[in-house]
Amino acid sequence: MIKTKRIFNLGVLCLAMGVTAVANAKVSPEEAAKIGTELTAMGANPAGNAAGTIPAYTGEIFGAPDWVDYKGTGTYYPNPYPDEEPLFTISGQNYRDFEANLTDGQIAMFQKYPDTFKMPIYPSKRDSRYNDWFHEQVKLNAVNTVLVEGGNGIKYGFGATPFPLPKNGQELIWNHVYAPNPYATSGSLMVAAVFDNGSQSLSTRVEDRYFQVMDPNVSRDSYDDVAAMVLAATTSPAREKGKVVLVHEYSNLTETPRNAWQYLPGTRRVRRAPTISYDFPDGPGGLRTVDDALLFNGATDRYTWKMEPMRELYVPYNNYDMDDPKYSYNDLLTVHHLNPKPMRYELHRCWVVVGELKSGKRHIYAKRRIYMEEDSWHGLLADNYDGQGNLWRTNMRTFQNLYDMPGMGPRIEIYHDLQKGAYLANGLVNEEGGVPKNVDEIWPLSYFTPANLRKLGLR
Repeated sequence: MIKTKRIFNLGVLCLAMGVTAVANAKVSPEEAAKIGTELTAMGANPAGNAAGTIPAYTGEIFGAPDWVDYKGTGTYYPNPYPDEEPLFTISGQNYRDFEANLTDGQIAMFQKYPDTFKMPIYPSKRDSRYNDWFHEQVKLNAVNTVLVEGGNGIKYGFGATPFPLPKNGQELIWNHVYAPNPYATSGSLMVAAVFDNGSQSLSTRVEDRYFQVMDPNVSRDSYDDVAAMVLAATTSPAREKGKVVLVHEYSNLTETPRNAWQYLPGTRRVRRAPTISYDFPDGPGGLRTVDDALLFNGATDRYTWKMEPMRELYVPYNNYDMDDPKYSYNDLLTVHHLNPKPMRYELHRCWVVVGELKSGKRHIYAKRRIYMEEDSWHGLLADNYDGQGNLWRTNMRTFQNLYDMPGMGPRIEIYHDLQKGAYLANGLVNEEGGVPKNVDEIWPLSYFTPANLRKLGLR
């Protein structure tokens, strides 16, 4: 096992977000007592909605349910609801009947692609839960976690969801950052850009992730401000093979900004990469920024974060079929957007957080809005606006029960550029043999270091 103090000297890839003054962060023990009693163990409203279209929370599924044939970590997650049919489908012809439950981005997709973009709506589920360790950390975070001065980080947070009873937008965005994820995974992922003329740019990479902040083998007392480390090695196309990127990030980005390195096979040299942050273009076609990854990640200091009223929205949920190997990449990668047939949307209550660019700060997005599903705190939808207030990009993440974590977690990230009529799909696994596997034996300390990049690139 890697020791915490040693990792702290290296840094890590957290994905940090916005905040305010320290004094307002903690809640009282009396308020925290609502978690797991009046509220769910993650801090959500356990009741359904008045219309009966959002059910009450049950949390009755823990891990793979008995009726699915799950082969274990590193394989595909079988669909636990294979026989369900859509209740109805939203299309370019009827979307105005459902605008109250759609985001700006979803409405824009129907308007731009009225003949092809569709949203199959299924019965909503709230039946999966996380493990007791996550639940314990959430309750401890409520009375311990504080915002660092200036808002660009947190202190004393550990595990998932630092602010289960959020008071403002800065705390909300941190809950998205620290929504539950497997603490150590490794696997091959496909990244695909599809342009408006139907042409494609495909690449694969092996990605190793270690989120120390979510490692149950690390004690809360010994955890020392580190969040995670990510190392990604490109394996195709041939011209890109051997490129390796390493990112380290701390929870307090004011005190210790993100560190990143690149190994490029053409030069056979490892170089620090200071541009792997903020709005630097990322991925084929430049269809997303670095801080678009996971719908938002990295330093929060260029935005003022505000909480908006919760909304009932149709969000990607239980999207097992999107990973199913019965769909090839050619099947999925249709022009303008992914094939809507294997998609599934459900009605869920969502927290809404808006980031508005601060005066004097620079970013290609003047405003960004993120919609976070209430039971997990994961952002599932995001809309990004340009300096004239026009919607520019609308993004989403598919969501499913990660049986080996266990609990609901994100899978494919999809970024739609409405100006270019193009999109990027990140994390496809249909032809990779399975989803990234959980790693039991954590990598040695030397693995996530710049010195190791050249060795990996030369393999």
